[in-house]
Order: sequence, then C-alpha cells, then structure tokens
Amino acid sequence: MIFQKYTDRIANASAEIRFLRWLCGGLAALSLLLVLTTFRLIGSERVVLLPPEVNRSMWVSGSQASKEYLEEMGYWYAGLALNVTPATSEYQNGLFLKFAAPSEYGRLQAEMGARAEFLRKNNVSTQFAVRSISVDAPNSRVALTGTLYTWTSDKKAGERNAVYMVGFKLINGRLYVTDFKETSDQHPFGDAAAGRT
Repeated sequence: MIFQKYTDRIANASAEIRFLRWLCGGLAALSLLLVLTTFRLIGSERVVLLPPEVNRSMWVSGSQASKEYLEEMGYWYAGLALNVTPATSEYQNGLFLKFAAPSEYGRLQAEMGARAEFLRKNNVSTQFAVRSISVDAPNSRVALTGTLYTWTSDKKAGERNAVYMVGFKLINGRLYVTDFKETSDQHPFGDAAAGRT
C-alpha cells in the first residue's frame, strides 16, 4: 500500500512535469510568434486621421497619405484661404497657419497676411467654387480647378477660372501645409520650370 502511494505520487509528479514542459513550450512558441509579428509591423503603422467631414476611408502611413485624404484636406485648406470676407479673413488665416509646416510658416504667414490686408482695405470678399481636384500623391500636392468669384462691398466685381495648388508634408504622421499658390491649367502643380530642366 505504501509502495502504491509512492508510485502514484511519482506518476502524478511526472505527469505534472510533462504538462508544465508542454505549457512552457507553448508559451515560448507564442512569445516567438509575438516577437516576429511585432518586428513585421515596425515601420508599417497606419494612423487614421479625420478631415472635417468623412465621406470615405483615408489613411496616413509613414511619410505617405492616401489620395482621398490629400484631396479632402486640399479642398478644406483652399476653402479656408479663398472663401473669405474681410471679417473672417483673420480667423481663417489663423486656422490655416495652425497647420503650416514649421519651415514654411513665415512665408505662408506673410502671404496670407498680405491677402487679408488687401481684403480689409478694399472691402473685398472671395469665394472659390471647385469644379475638379487633381492629386499628385507621391509629391503630396493637390490642384483645385474652379471659379473664383469676387465681391466688392455688395456688388459682384468679377469671376474668373483659376487653379490653386496646395502642397503638403507629412511630419510625424501629421499633415502640414508647405505651399499654397495660384497656378495654371497647363501646369496645375506649378512645376512648369521643373518640366523644362
């Protein structure tokens, strides 16, 4: 009887040791799988950002953003810069400049400030009606084609077809404006000089 008790205890201990070895082996395999998955995902993180209005899926990954995100943000920034009145220009310029790239902030601030001063002095309002949007995703640029309407006081001063380009730069997963300028139908991204060299 004592011998039986002793062998049962040894058998139980052996079974327990076998179970613990299998458990340790399984945990080691799971840890290895987690390490491999983590290394595979390094550098491929994708930050989901939301523009003012979400109509479709968009993404930002590393130093690139989806075409849809660039299109939405280009449209929004063009609206901030071009759909203005003398009363709203200062506020909208402030919003626009919050997202200016640090390296371009001074230049953009001077350009936007001069435009706001012109609007205030002449009591001019503008509205830009977008007809089409082109995206140069590899270079993070958006060209917006449309009609620019101008009012002085309460009278329509004119309308003309115009193309504006908004340039972007991704810094730490955040989209910053690097350029905002009027271009042409022939060179919507403003690279006429680059095409000649």
